Amino acid sequence: MATGTPADALAGAAARLQQGDAGAARSMLSTLLADAGLASMTQVAALRLRSRAAEAQGDLVSALDDLECVAALVPTDAKAWSELGVVRGIAGDRVRAVDALRRALVLDANDARTWNNLGSTLWEAGSQAEAIDAFVHATRLAPDYAHAFGNLGSALSDAGRASEAADALERAIALDPANVTALAKLASLRRNGDRLPEAIDLYMRAVRQSPANADLCVQLGRAMADADDLDGARRVFAEAVRRDATLLRARIGAQLMLPNVGADAADISRSRARYAEGLAALARELPQASAPLDADARLDALRWSNFLLAYQGEDDRTLQVAYGTLVASLVDAARVPARPRGTRGTRNRIGFVSSFFRDGTVGRYFASWITGLDRARFEIVLYDLRPSADPLATALRAAVDVTRALPARMPSAVARAIAADAPDVLVYPELGMDATTFALASQRLAPLQCAGWGHPVTTGHAAIDVFFSSDAMEPPDGASHYSEALVRLPGIGTSYRMPQATITATRAELGLPADRTLFLCPQSVFKIHPDDDALFAAVLAENPNAMLVQFAEPNPFTSARYRARLSRALEVARVDFGARVIYLPPMRHDRYLAVNAVCDAMLDTSRWSGGNTSLDAIAAGLPIVARPGRFMRARQSAGMLRLMGIDELVAGDDAGYRAIAARIARDRAWRDAQSAAITAHRARLFDDATPVVAFAEAITARLPEARSRFD
Repeated sequence: MATGTPADALAGAAARLQQGDAGAARSMLSTLLADAGLASMTQVAALRLRSRAAEAQGDLVSALDDLECVAALVPTDAKAWSELGVVRGIAGDRVRAVDALRRALVLDANDARTWNNLGSTLWEAGSQAEAIDAFVHATRLAPDYAHAFGNLGSALSDAGRASEAADALERAIALDPANVTALAKLASLRRNGDRLPEAIDLYMRAVRQSPANADLCVQLGRAMADADDLDGARRVFAEAVRRDATLLRARIGAQLMLPNVGADAADISRSRARYAEGLAALARELPQASAPLDADARLDALRWSNFLLAYQGEDDRTLQVAYGTLVASLVDAARVPARPRGTRGTRNRIGFVSSFFRDGTVGRYFASWITGLDRARFEIVLYDLRPSADPLATALRAAVDVTRALPARMPSAVARAIAADAPDVLVYPELGMDATTFALASQRLAPLQCAGWGHPVTTGHAAIDVFFSSDAMEPPDGASHYSEALVRLPGIGTSYRMPQATITATRAELGLPADRTLFLCPQSVFKIHPDDDALFAAVLAENPNAMLVQFAEPNPFTSARYRARLSRALEVARVDFGARVIYLPPMRHDRYLAVNAVCDAMLDTSRWSGGNTSLDAIAAGLPIVARPGRFMRARQSAGMLRLMGIDELVAGDDAGYRAIAARIARDRAWRDAQSAAITAHRARLFDDATPVVAFAEAITARLPEARSRFD
């Protein structure tokens, strides 16, 4: 700095930094700062600028040193503390980052940017409520601050406050239509909220705004797959791989997608053949594609669930084991070792891991596994990957020793949280319904690891030791359908609280005809096999006064495919689709129970029978026409009926199924007798503590051997 003023030197360094030459900028600033006579404000400006240059080079230690000096020189400068807090957060020192940002806000409480940065840091530190409050402060101070609205929307979404999140994200996009984060987050909300066309449009906008972002392509591809546009989804997944060759989820998606609604049985067979070929292709390509990834990134890249496979109703063990073996071969190096166990008390530590600890099928089925355990024998930890605020979720949190709320966490982060607790047992109630837990289940994080029948198909993971199921629902050869050791719990396998009707309604009030026989089929369309269409058509053809009652599918793409398929089956049977099928809108559970109460029978589906829906029907006294299939997932309704001693509603074949339906339609006294028998004997299914006792005993019996293998 032989010539020019300090101001010239600062301007020159700033220009170099703006041009991307951080090294030259640092050198110029270091020379300037070596001047012992430098004015204090010039020194502060030079330190700030040099900190930015060091951060640009990835040297966070030097960047922090310079900002610490700035804060010491100007301790009443809110901006100095704010900058220091941001860089501390980037460096991972979130506690001290929060301290610095709060100090900045004491000096200037009206700085929206600092409030926003505080929110981001608190969120990363796991302080959800405080983070949301900070984002709210930022948006109130700066109503045009798009980034803060985007952060607020993302935080509210991860906290399960979907409606508020959507409002904030819509505001962010209105302020900044190119806000990719807000576009993608709102798309995810729309997808999960059954507004798929909007989701696809938002994802497309985000993909166009961010031409290098491969993960956005994966999200768009999954949404297109939800719409059963599998060819379009494959093209998008291919684009994702072009953008990032290590994006394993894109490669998996391109090979393993399945239709939600198969066009016919032959279409399902073709999709399974392609799936098997895809598994073989992945076994060839994933080892090389994953090689550049570190252990955590590799595990996180394998977030995938073969959810739709089980609904096709075939034997999935070979395919699931092939997939599980492939994942295990890729994540061996990513296995998270358990923390040394140390001294334990008398209680075994059991962890439950799920994204569905809320009021819904999984929550209703498996709440008793958590709340019914003897707390003198078990210490219970809940790993809640998608926290909810509904009454069931709140009750579960109150019932356990510890809850780890881990919203939007990657499998590697969840694995570390679990390993730090060193559980004796891990239980996944519904492996296969969620991509994060399905990847996580490849890890050995506890001596004994178990899956429940919330998704009743083998996991294929060698790290899962036990599969808990219902003895009443399993076929005699059920053990051969699982790669895990099958444990048949008595009854329906859980202590299920009987649903209570809180309202009554007439058929007219529910939009149903008063003078027709009403056969209810409340299943989602992906649970209805093409074979069921022909069976339903035959039932309607043989009973001219009967109508089929279904619920409108919120996904307009799969709804159109299913209705077209059912219409073809009805046309073959010479049944008028428009006159004989009623679609009800989605409704609250209390109103749904009222629909059950006014129908004549429920028609069970053949490849994935009613579970939660059948328990609702039984609670309402609604007869179920059932025909057990080969696998547990096709035998749930039949198992429930037989537990009540009502075998007359269980058919042995299609002809028997049609005969039961016809008798219900034509013999009111017999139908009412079946309903009365269900009402008289339904207590055998509900509020039974025996399965939970057996669950606890099975775990206790297996732990010593599991520990010996683990240690």
